[in-house]
Amino acid sequence: MNNIVGYTTINQQNGSLRLDGLELAKRDLINHFHIRKGEKWTDPDFGSNLLEYVFQPLDDFTTDAINEEVNDIVSYDPRFELDRQSIVVDQDTHSVTVTVKLLYLPTTTATDLQIKFDSDFTEQAEF
Repeated sequence: MNNIVGYTTINQQNGSLRLDGLELAKRDLINHFHIRKGEKWTDPDFGSNLLEYVFQPLDDFTTDAINEEVNDIVSYDPRFELDRQSIVVDQDTHSVTVTVKLLYLPTTTATDLQIKFDSDFTEQAEF
């Protein structure tokens, strides 16, 4: 896995940034959350529908659906193992924040991922 190299233009002023290792794996995982189900024409089940839960009532069904979707996305990438997750919903600003503790398996590095989906239909992610 160390021979895999990727590039990103996200948050870059000029050109692109070369990524590998943990940084590449993080970018790939964030990209997976940003792809909506049905957008990848070769695999309509690939991606996330977490944005659709922003205005849903936060009941056991919704929480379970969010947990299942996060588990599916993280388990899709063999470089990560899910350590623990918590879902925080901010009712005032209509947002869903998913916080996930992950283990990057090639180097056994622990890392956190926090993704916020809000009423403006924007996604914010940070490791």
